[in-house]
Amino acid sequence: MSVSIFQSSPVLLALFLSLLTYALVQIYIKFKGKLENKDKDGMLQVAGQDPHFYNNLQERSYSPLHIPVESEMQIILEPEEDDESIFELVEDDTSILLKEAENVTEQISHVINNIASNPPNPAEVFTKISAIVSQYKIFMDTEFYDAINRYIYITAERDLKITFTQSQLQEMW
Repeated sequence: MSVSIFQSSPVLLALFLSLLTYALVQIYIKFKGKLENKDKDGMLQVAGQDPHFYNNLQERSYSPLHIPVESEMQIILEPEEDDESIFELVEDDTSILLKEAENVTEQISHVINNIASNPPNPAEVFTKISAIVSQYKIFMDTEFYDAINRYIYITAERDLKITFTQSQLQEMW
């Protein structure tokens, strides 16, 4: 885990530190009795003093540290009341289509407002708008298809004095 994850989520940092503390305490408790070997006088005997001590350590088998699995742990995270969510809930397909339709109309508006030729060339306008709407065939057979066509018709006529027929509007797609 990287440090940036802990900086953005203090809950994860607290969880990680508590798990680390738990593991270290369990290791200390488990191996404290096994690694200490007291001689008859009650003094701690070091491995270098008794050759049999080192051999005994190698022959012993230690069970691995048990870390609880997810089913054994209970983690309850409560969202903060004042923290705004990064993610938006998408209601349905219509919301996605609406956002894309807004994007298409913004692109068309940008093209119409930035036509280089004066007076505007109908073929140039047709080609540029067609390049935009042909990428959005997803709108076919939806209410957005008709709405975008009406937007193209009204905007081109109002701003550029160019009138597209219904068949020309359908050809753009």
